[in-house]
Amino acid sequence: MCLSDVGRVVHVDVDRHAVRVEVDTRTVDVSTVALGLDAPPLAVGDWLVVHTGLAVGRLDDAEARQILAARAEFALAARPDSGKDST
Repeated sequence: MCLSDVGRVVHVDVDRHAVRVEVDTRTVDVSTVALGLDAPPLAVGDWLVVHTGLAVGRLDDAEARQILAARAEFALAARPDSGKDST
């Protein structure tokens, strides 16, 4: 199963139709071609949905934070020690 990542733009390269995106603790270079060449320009701070090196969608700040919070909650619940009594 593949999951897309949510990341924030930290650099825009208009000539290459690419951006550098901060995803979790890493920075990745991403093509913006899948968003469409006539899409509104991206800016540092914009949120993107990233899948296999392509930006496949844009998110507003509230949507991005909601997804990131849900993922963090899921990751915590999925930990092997979650739900165990610590006494």
